[in-house]
Amino acid sequence: MKKRPLFVTIIVTSFMLFSTGCGTAPAGDGSVIVTESEGNSLTVCNFNNVKDTVTLNLSDLVQDFKIVRFENKDEAYFKPALPIITDKYIGIRQSNRPFLLFDHTGKLICKVGSIGGGPGEYTSLYDEAIQDQPGKVYLSPFANSRKVLEYNTDGSFVGEIIVKANLNKPKIDVSDNGDITLVHMPFSTDEDPFLALQYDKDGHLKSELKPSGGLLVQAMDPTYGFVGFNNEVFSYRNTPDFSFMITSCDTLFHYDKEKNKAYPKFTMNFGRGEEIPGHIYSEIANYYLTVVFGKGVIYVDKKKNTSDYIKIVNDFFGHMDAPTFNFNKGWFYQMFEPSSLVEKIEERLAKSDCSAKDRKQLEEMMSSLDENDNNVLFIAKLK
Repeated sequence: MKKRPLFVTIIVTSFMLFSTGCGTAPAGDGSVIVTESEGNSLTVCNFNNVKDTVTLNLSDLVQDFKIVRFENKDEAYFKPALPIITDKYIGIRQSNRPFLLFDHTGKLICKVGSIGGGPGEYTSLYDEAIQDQPGKVYLSPFANSRKVLEYNTDGSFVGEIIVKANLNKPKIDVSDNGDITLVHMPFSTDEDPFLALQYDKDGHLKSELKPSGGLLVQAMDPTYGFVGFNNEVFSYRNTPDFSFMITSCDTLFHYDKEKNKAYPKFTMNFGRGEEIPGHIYSEIANYYLTVVFGKGVIYVDKKKNTSDYIKIVNDFFGHMDAPTFNFNKGWFYQMFEPSSLVEKIEERLAKSDCSAKDRKQLEEMMSSLDENDNNVLFIAKLK
């Protein structure tokens, strides 16, 4: 893995120097530094100081746990994927297939749009937003398109919102009033780069944010040529803030829609001169999350300013192990093919601490599964 980019170090260090005397100090268990400046706080966790592992029950974080079994008709089948979940709907984005919209019983409501280049069609997608009221689905393209596509939740095409220039892996958010916010990767090769755009429900531009510092992605490499799309935008948006991470800039940011500004909120300090493992930042209400590939997931408690590796036990379902990073747009999710769920249940049943109550629940589920069935999804709403 590569070392921390210089411009990232400059962003974080400059923020700290500017804030000297404004609350920069180790906090909590000593693994976390919180810097205050002009009403914004930046949290830095020292990776080498994170030593302990703690276990949480899933019920500590979520409520209203459900098991969704998707129906078995041919057009409803899909490969396990990252779902988007609302109070009414479950959306599934697939590669080279139309977007699927289900209800919470697993019944397929409709296919949204189709593959192609005509009106209401697309070739690849990078993000989506669903409004329960008034019942809309918005799909944003992977790249090389200026269009955000709008549909009704019966799958019918409404129209296109045309933005000012091509989008590069855009993330999309839609407010209750219909305002549409886009954050994407601004490339150094773009004619007029922008980080964020806001449009009203009628497609009129409300605001534009230019990139600053390391948020402008250096898209050209002297050896390899154009490398801009080697980077990603991660934005799980489990809090009211539009949080995002562009991998070329090793920081989790919040985009403030009202002020039209991006603020650095969280990063990990992996140490000077050391190889940095692959990692992704996210957050939920009380924690900053970092999945460190090959190591585990670190939770930083925002109130206590402490950090730990985390394990989660699904106390709603047999006390099976639960994923520690599967939170998207306010919901926990865990997707299984039936055969995979059978394997997980068998692993849990083999444990000596599996209670009679858990065993009964697990065995009942396992006996109802058929390997030819569609996927099974665990969902729960974040507290």
